[in-house]
Amino acid sequence: MYRSLICSVLAVSLFWGHAETPAKAQEPRAMNAVEFVEIPRISAPRLSPDGTTLAYLRSHTDWDANEIIRRLELTDVATGEARPTPDNSETAQQIWWHPNSSGFVYLKPPSPGEKAQAFFYDLALEESQQLTDHGEAVESLIWHPDGTGFFFIAAQAQPKSDRQLLDTGWIIPPYGANANREVGWFELASGKTQIEVTGLFSVRDVSLSRDGSTLSAILLPDHALDSRSQGDVFVRNLGGAETERWTRNQIQEISPLLSPDGSTLAYIAAANGALDPYYESKVFIQPRGKSPQRLLGDMAMEALAFAWDKTGEGVFIIGNTGVRANLYHYQLSTRQLRQLSHGDHSILDWHYDASTDTHITRFESAIDPGEVQIMRDEDEGFSKVTSVYSEWPNRFRLPEQTAFSWRGRGGRSLEGVLVYPLDYDPDQAYPLVTITHGGPRTSSRFGSWNTSRYLPVLAAQGYMIFLPNHRGGTGYGDRFVRDMVGRYFRNAHHDVMDGIDALIEQGLADEDQLIKMGWSAGGHMVNKLITHTDRFAAASSGAGASEWLSMHGESDIRQTRNEIFGGTPWDRNAPRRRYRSDSPLAQAWKVSTPTLFFVGENDVRVPPTQSILMYRGVQATGTPTFLFQAEDEPHNFRKPANQLFKINTELSWYARFARGERYDPVLPDAAYRVEHDEDASDLQEPFGSP
Repeated sequence: MYRSLICSVLAVSLFWGHAETPAKAQEPRAMNAVEFVEIPRISAPRLSPDGTTLAYLRSHTDWDANEIIRRLELTDVATGEARPTPDNSETAQQIWWHPNSSGFVYLKPPSPGEKAQAFFYDLALEESQQLTDHGEAVESLIWHPDGTGFFFIAAQAQPKSDRQLLDTGWIIPPYGANANREVGWFELASGKTQIEVTGLFSVRDVSLSRDGSTLSAILLPDHALDSRSQGDVFVRNLGGAETERWTRNQIQEISPLLSPDGSTLAYIAAANGALDPYYESKVFIQPRGKSPQRLLGDMAMEALAFAWDKTGEGVFIIGNTGVRANLYHYQLSTRQLRQLSHGDHSILDWHYDASTDTHITRFESAIDPGEVQIMRDEDEGFSKVTSVYSEWPNRFRLPEQTAFSWRGRGGRSLEGVLVYPLDYDPDQAYPLVTITHGGPRTSSRFGSWNTSRYLPVLAAQGYMIFLPNHRGGTGYGDRFVRDMVGRYFRNAHHDVMDGIDALIEQGLADEDQLIKMGWSAGGHMVNKLITHTDRFAAASSGAGASEWLSMHGESDIRQTRNEIFGGTPWDRNAPRRRYRSDSPLAQAWKVSTPTLFFVGENDVRVPPTQSILMYRGVQATGTPTFLFQAEDEPHNFRKPANQLFKINTELSWYARFARGERYDPVLPDAAYRVEHDEDASDLQEPFGSP
């Protein structure tokens, strides 16, 4: 029984064989799928206030446990040498330095299966101590400037009896239930915890003024994602316990921060100057008792993050301009914008420390996923602190990435990122893999090291890769992002095809070897394009929507689609025709492109139903297709084995249907291998006959 089952799986998915990761070569070599999944990822870099020590999280791929483990690491900034780290910090989450730099707090479960609590690591003693023993998981925290304690966010405490009944299965929680959050205070000297902000509401985006006198937070009716536009910013005076409502609107404020003098509130919102929703995200400045001002409203740039500068006379902004994201400074009095970083990259994990006027960040580019860099002086710029990827030039050959521009319908100027295959020959046209971004309110930028794209592996297999920024995305202004208002597939799919045609006309892409892939909104686009054209030789749709009416009811986020389609499907005068007309499922009978579908079993953003519906529709046409639903996975695959399976399966699919070739998948040493026997000897192709 098991032998036939294994053989069936092999016939449906991949004939693994015994291909292994190549031995380390003397010369730089192409990166394979296993090596891509194993890339160590840096996150949450934080510099001690005295500037001497860097703390950050670094991922490690544990194939035996099938987990991506993030370990806490420390680096001496002056020497670049590693410092001792807390024991058992493999499950650490985030880092907050004590104001005096004596150590830091990090979050981790005290034991497997328990809820994350706050631990303090003493640098001098090289010892870690658990601080909180809260009934709920501690999610984030903010040190008071005097170092006497910290505020933290956690779910509101549930009655002990209810919690026990829920944990033992005697209570069925309401659908979509999510406990409201509250703010607690932990005093370091006494080790005691008290609740500071709680009630018949939920708390988001808590911040503390630089002098520690006021606490800002967004209060919402509940903690559902779709309630975010119903919240407003409240500021509490910690000395007098007075609370002031600062905003009153129907938009979502993000990361509200008071100016150093406490006179002005700043936040990010995807709104226009009149506070209408669904516009490019910008920084808003709102003095007490006055209307908010939208900064740089006419500039084609999305605000990803911001912070008040040291004086409070301006703000730093991480601005996305399409294929790049850089650091800017905006002076409020003069309205002068200065660009502080330059290059073909995207800034990630940026943090600004006003007390030392120091920036810490990562630059994701074609070279690597981003070393930690620090800037203390604008004239000197950023300098690297970590060297996680320092050996890459000797190990790997990485593909070139460039910006590519073309004209869309109506003469609209468009751009994206073009990745060249290794050993590129300008006299040759290449098989083209087009990958559309998620969101859709985001953009494809230089770097793109996520496992759903694996650009270096595709380039090593001889593919040219195209990451177009179509209308409906961000970084190109209000009109661009609002192109989807009233019609999801108005121009976006045409923009993608026009970009592909431009690459064909320039002799870069082979029109007979076109491939389409994408995840989330990128998967929506795959589902649309395979019903729109038969020009693709192969496709792969990850967590893609197929039927907007059911998608609206199933997904945990619906507010943006209210703006796109003009209301909910259950309104009295519901715009159901708009929902139906843009649903790829209605045109599934047209599909002739061999298509793969991937989705996580526990995906609440784009539930598995959407992939199942589209798969059933394509299957009914007789077109080669398979659906892979990964067990215990959310919206994005987190288990390395599933990430690797997707890469190997897609590469095998593309090789067969676009190039008429065979791809030999790679596996780590820890993978289970099937021995060759008579039952498996007839498996000649990875997916059987088309």
